[in-house]
Amino acid sequence: MIDEVSYESRMLGRLAMPTRTQVGRALLRTLFKHGGVVKEFGAGQEVVNELADEFQLNRAQRTATLETVYRKEDRVKKSLLWHRLLFRAADLLGAEGLVSRPTQTVRLTGKREWMLTEKGFDEALRISQIPKTAKESLPTKSYEVQKVVKKLLETPTRENYEPFDTARKLVRTVREAGLRIRGFRQAVIEVYDFRCAACGLKINSPDSLCWEVEAAHIVPHGSLGRDDLFNGIALCRFHHWAFDVGWFALLDNYKISVVWGIMN
Repeated sequence: MIDEVSYESRMLGRLAMPTRTQVGRALLRTLFKHGGVVKEFGAGQEVVNELADEFQLNRAQRTATLETVYRKEDRVKKSLLWHRLLFRAADLLGAEGLVSRPTQTVRLTGKREWMLTEKGFDEALRISQIPKTAKESLPTKSYEVQKVVKKLLETPTRENYEPFDTARKLVRTVREAGLRIRGFRQAVIEVYDFRCAACGLKINSPDSLCWEVEAAHIVPHGSLGRDDLFNGIALCRFHHWAFDVGWFALLDNYKISVVWGIMN
């Protein structure tokens, strides 16, 4: 087999391809734009073409092929140079702890995807010039948040469920609290299939990157309501506000009780 690395380096130089670091930074921004996850890189994938467009790659740069000869096996392996560069950039991000690799993500979510870690999320915000304080309000997934989601989704139903968490630890680190809140939010809207439980609205945001539905606590968090699926409900923005101000309530038989003074 020929020296694959030097051969690849010569190809990258001859075609004036972007550097691995440049591609890595662009990939972090793209992961953020796509909600924290992208599929493994393959021909025809939107993100592959999107990144190629960002770097204004020409046809030769997009279609250049690497050929690796395995003489003992008498075969030639072909791969697109651009795809290889994307993979190497993503793999470097993985080595730096900024993303989880598909082999890691699949064990957590069942999907072979590159996913931002909390460290990668912070870096994506920094290079996108978005304040870190915006983190809690964004629907972006991270590997650590997905661990919380998985735990919530796998929690078995309990008889005589008590929504008040009287044994809750009052002292949590800011990071732990943030992960818990974001994990609760994501798990609830997934269970409700991104649909408002009151009106049935299911609609994408204008940028098509998230759903216009929010997670609400049935028993408020401030009243020691539990951060679990049984104390959560998905509501559109209007019904979330109406629920918070007391225009309607949820009964034990899962029906909605409307305050009649509002109806008149």
